Amino acid sequence: MLIVALLVWLALALAWRLAMPADARGRRWNIVHMLLPGVAIAAWVLAPADLERPLAAFIRGGGAMILLGAIGWAIGEGRRNHSIMDIVYPVISFGTALAMVAGSAPEPTLRLLVLMGLMLVWMLRLARHATGTNLHVEQDPYASLRRRFGSRWPLWSFFSVYMLQGTILWVWCLPFAFAGQAGAAGLRPLDWIGIFVWAVGFAFQAIGDHQMNRFKADPANRGGIMDRGLWAYTRHPNYFGEALMWWGYFCFALAHPWGWLAAIGPAYVTWFMGWGSATPGNERHMRKTRGQAFEDYARRVPMFVPRPWKRHS
Repeated sequence: MLIVALLVWLALALAWRLAMPADARGRRWNIVHMLLPGVAIAAWVLAPADLERPLAAFIRGGGAMILLGAIGWAIGEGRRNHSIMDIVYPVISFGTALAMVAGSAPEPTLRLLVLMGLMLVWMLRLARHATGTNLHVEQDPYASLRRRFGSRWPLWSFFSVYMLQGTILWVWCLPFAFAGQAGAAGLRPLDWIGIFVWAVGFAFQAIGDHQMNRFKADPANRGGIMDRGLWAYTRHPNYFGEALMWWGYFCFALAHPWGWLAAIGPAYVTWFMGWGSATPGNERHMRKTRGQAFEDYARRVPMFVPRPWKRHS
C-alpha cells in the first residue's frame, strides 16, 4: 500500500504542477495542498505502531477522495458546468469519511453507525441545498474561470476545483480515521457531547440557510441586508454551523489514544470557514455590492462566532 500511495501521489503532484497555468491565482495555495499527501505519507511511515493504523486509514480515504473527485470532474466537464462541485463536495466528504471508517473497523458498531448517520444527514441536506442553483447553469466563479482559461480550463479545472477542494475535504475528514480505529462499540460520554455539538451546528446551518432563502425569495428584499433571525447574532450562521459540526465529529475520534491529533481537521474547517476563505470571500462581495449598509450591519453583528445578544447601536 505504501508504494502505491507514494506513486499515486507523485504522479498526481507532478501532473498538478505541470497543468498549473502561469497566470493562475492562488498558486501557493495549490502547491501547499499538492504537497500535503506527501506529508501524510511521511507521517505514516515514521509513526509509532499505535498511530500507524489511523494514518493508513487516512491514506485510504485520500484514495477515495481522488476517485470521487475524478467522477465529479467527469460529470461537470460533460455538462460544461463545474458548479456541480458545490453539490459534489458533501458527497466527496461522505465517501472519504466512509472509506476511512469502513477500512478500519472490523465490523459496524453503534457508535460508528451514529457517526456516519450524522455525516449522511449533513451530506443529503447540503447537496439538496446546492442543487437548486448549481445543477443546471454554471455559476461564478466557475463560469468566469472557464472564460478566463479557455482551452486550458478542462484540465486545470480537475486540479484547481476537484483536487484542491478534495484535498481540503480529505484533511477535514481526519477525525474519521481515528474514530474507525477506536475499538469502542457503544456510545461514550464524549460521543454524546459530539452529537450535541453537531446538532447545534446543524441547526445553525440549516436554519440559517432557510432564513436566507426566504429573505431572497421576497422581491422587496432585493439588494438588502439579511439581519434577522440567526443573522442578527452572526453574519455567517451557516459557516459557523459547518465548523461546529466538524468539531462534533472530532469528539468521536477522542476514543482513540491518539485521537486528539484529529483536531487538525476541525481546526482547519474553522479557519477556512471563518478566516481563510468562505467568510472573507463572502464579505468582500457584500462590501462591494451593499456598501455602507453592510458596514453598518458589520458594526452591529459579529463576523463568525455568535454574540448571544443583539446589538442595536
